[in-house]
Amino acid sequence: MTENVPATSGYLAAHIQERLATEAHELGIRVDVRGGVVHLLGEVVSEERRREVERAARAAAQGHRICNEVHVVAVPEPDGEERIS
Repeated sequence: MTENVPATSGYLAAHIQERLATEAHELGIRVDVRGGVVHLLGEVVSEERRREVERAARAAAQGHRICNEVHVVAVPEPDGEERIS
């Protein structure tokens, strides 16, 4: 299935962000298209999530080069039990 996406960078970035939301379930990734290169910026909780973001972006980028600048950040375990009143 081939999708027709307008070639302008704003539309391409929006299309990629939509795919990131629906396929990778990531809403906090910024997508910038500069000089025909798609830059992915943001933070995720694991290397697996980082790869999933890149995979979804590649599927939507229609042959544009991807520069994955997404960083993995450690999410610490909570200290003890959380009390809910």
